[in-house]
Amino acid sequence: MKNLENFGVQELSAGEKIKIDGGSVPPWFWQAAAATFIYNVFADWEENVAAFNAGREDLLGTTSGAGGSW
Repeated sequence: MKNLENFGVQELSAGEKIKIDGGSVPPWFWQAAAATFIYNVFADWEENVAAFNAGREDLLGTTSGAGGSW
């Protein structure tokens, strides 16, 4: 892969790098968003488990369609 200039390959400009890397949103923003999501999942853990189990009971209790088995 040496001599890429012979194939017309050029280095990206700073603007192109920012556009490809996802814009100008700082990485800490995405880390904060992920941390907030994870915190909310664990803060409402009992409610989330109850909702999951209710959906599972609905799936296993149906007689029509696919007979989902866990």
